[in-house]
Amino acid sequence: MNAEHAMTLVVQDPHWTAPRLLHLPENYNTIFQYYHRKACTFCNKVPKDPALCLVCGTFVCLKGLCCKQQNYCECVLHSQHCGAATGIFLLINASVIIIIRGHRFCLWGAVYLDAHGEEDRDLRRGKPLYLCEERYKVLEQQWVSHTFDHISKRWGPHYNGL
Repeated sequence: MNAEHAMTLVVQDPHWTAPRLLHLPENYNTIFQYYHRKACTFCNKVPKDPALCLVCGTFVCLKGLCCKQQNYCECVLHSQHCGAATGIFLLINASVIIIIRGHRFCLWGAVYLDAHGEEDRDLRRGKPLYLCEERYKVLEQQWVSHTFDHISKRWGPHYNGL
């Protein structure tokens, strides 16, 4: 086999696109209304703490014992299968991003902000929240470049309880 023929086998399609996180709606209320009372696809119950995987769009129970398998809660198990032990989840009832990396987790912050550019963790103030494209791009870039470990200093063990 000559070198030119070998190259045609290797380079089938030279155009590729970088991995992307889910496309999110502009208004947080759209996500909240859709997922707030939605049943988990695994246990068919409405989760107390629902979460959305921002890599693949899977809806999971955060900290739900109902979906625990082999001593792993659903978010930890999903992060192992979906992202090779890295999971990025939007907590529906808190509008906060949680990152799972192996046996650790951290709260990353929010990508939905109010009109003044402030987070509303746990949705206590009840202000309308809008997608901050800049923050979402930063989150996506940290995911693509595998820099979560270097960015956040507030990692803690999750003890397979997420």
